[in-house]
Formats: sequence, C-alpha cells, structure tokens
Amino acid sequence: MGRIRLNTEKITKLGLIALAISLFVLMLRGCAIARGGYEGDSDAPTADGDDATVSIYNADTDKVYSLPLEEYVLRVTAAEMPASFAEEALKAQSVAARTYTARKMASLGGKPCGRGGADVCTDSTCCQAYRTREELSEKWGSSADMYFDKLSGAVSATRGVILTYNGKPIEALFHSSSGGMTEDAANVFGGDAPYLKSVSSPGEEGFSRYSATVSFTRKQFANAVNAAIKGADISKNKLEEQVKILSKSESGRVTRLQLGSKTVTGRELRRALGLNSTAFTIEISPERVVVSTRGYGHGVGMSQYGAEAMAQHGADYKEILLHYYTGAEIETIDLGEIK
Repeated sequence: MGRIRLNTEKITKLGLIALAISLFVLMLRGCAIARGGYEGDSDAPTADGDDATVSIYNADTDKVYSLPLEEYVLRVTAAEMPASFAEEALKAQSVAARTYTARKMASLGGKPCGRGGADVCTDSTCCQAYRTREELSEKWGSSADMYFDKLSGAVSATRGVILTYNGKPIEALFHSSSGGMTEDAANVFGGDAPYLKSVSSPGEEGFSRYSATVSFTRKQFANAVNAAIKGADISKNKLEEQVKILSKSESGRVTRLQLGSKTVTGRELRRALGLNSTAFTIEISPERVVVSTRGYGHGVGMSQYGAEAMAQHGADYKEILLHYYTGAEIETIDLGEIK
C-alpha cells in the first residue's frame, strides 16, 4: 500500500507541474494577444533581432497586430499574384509589395495607412490584399507546401530589396493586366509621378483577363448609368445621341465621355457598370449596348500578367521592375536597422 501511495503522490506532483506549465504558457499567450499578437493566425512567426516589423490593422476582425516585414510581404505576394506564376514574376511582386509597405511604415519615415493606428491594413481597396497562412493553406489545398516553398524562396531571394526614387521608396502601384500598355498615373490619380509613366506591356494577349465583353439591353444600360451618375438622365431611346466618348489617353483608356447632360471620366463609367478597366469601347445597336474592355485594373505601374509574360521570356525580376517603374532604382535596406 505504501508503494502505491508513493506513486500516486509522484503522479499528482507531475500533474501539478504540467498544469503549472500549461497555465504559464496560456498566460504568455494572453500577454501576447493583449500586446497585439498574431490574432487569428496561430502559426505566425515572431520577429528576431534582424527583422523589421510592420503593424497591421485587420479589417475583418478590427484588431491590430504585428508581423515581421518579410512574412507580411510573403502573405501579400501570395494574395496579390497567382502562386503558379514564374519565380521571377513572384520576385518582382514581392519587391513591389515590400516597397509599397516601406512607403507606409512609420519606422521608415513613411505615411502609415492609419487605420487602427497601424502602418497598413488588410483592405485591398486601401492598401494591399492579404491572407493569413491558414487562409492560404485552405486556398491551395494539397499544393500548399509546394506553393509556400515557392513563395518563401521568391521573398527570401529579394530580402530587403525595394524600389526608390530620389532615395525614397516609390509608390509601387500594380494591377492585374494592362491590356497591352500601362497608364500614366496623372491620367488616373491626378498626381504626376516620373516612375509611373505609360509603357508597353507585350505578351498579355494569351491571358484570360486580357479582354472582356459586357452586354446590356438599352434599358439596363440607361438605368445603370442614371442610378450611378446623378444628372445624366439618359434615355434608352436616345442613346446614340446621348452617349459619346470624347477623349482617350495615349494608352487607349477613356478619359472623358458624354452621358446625356453630364461630362464624366472613364473611371466613373467603369464604377457605374462594374467594368474591368477604362480601356473600353461602346457599341450601341437597336437592341443592345455592348461594352468591350482590355486589361483588368487601374493600369498604373506593374502589370502582373505583363510581369509573367516577361518572366516567361527570360527576364529577371530587376528587368521587370525597371521596365514598369521607369527611372526608379533598386536598393537593399538593412532590416535590422529599422526600429
């Protein structure tokens, strides 16, 4: 009996020790969450002494947390560009994503997004697309390990690399497909940037988003325009005289058009009709209105499908970046010096 009692005591002590360790771990985890830890992302790595960190506002959870910059760049690259793309295209995307982030990081003297007091947010309409590792694993399924290795290699190969102009990180805008030629930033956002000029983007023709066609009845077209653009007041019976494209940019994108009594931008009609781009034509027949587009996105900066085409033809990531961001320079920042 005495021997059995002794073993029970040992087991009890071991159980108490295990319980104490578990409580200690939970306490540490709770402290990490309270400090803005990796909420909703249990496998997120912690930053070591050689890594800069970026603060992120999660628009879905209304929480702010931090990640090592290079881990954040990996997740943005994975969310913004198909993992099936060529390695050099993925490298170019990782540099563009890192540069865009560096321009917003307070620790680099940038102008943060500011939502929740963070450097960047996960809302792609404000900053960049972003996915957690759990979300990416679910998206990629059985290919997850292969794609993580591929993306990690692309990000590691460009560690700390950014694009600069006059010594400062550029606004490294990018889009899905240009339709053959990118757009000058001045025609889209109003401000002039010497590194965001219109350039050719050959080789996109074979990709699915190169062109698209949307067809409306005359009534559908008139109703959509009138609902989105106040004062247009177009009529399904008078479209031929009320709808006219007035001007296009050098890249073929509509800059101004007449819609009834209103003169609007191509961007306004794109929003009204949900078009892929402002590189569109309008054909009006007795029964329908057909709008044909080239490209996908705002068209400024790097075309992702153009980058893929260049990579497939042997260009490395530096050639891709310097083609789309004219006059920019490629530099490497020391992540360990960023506080």
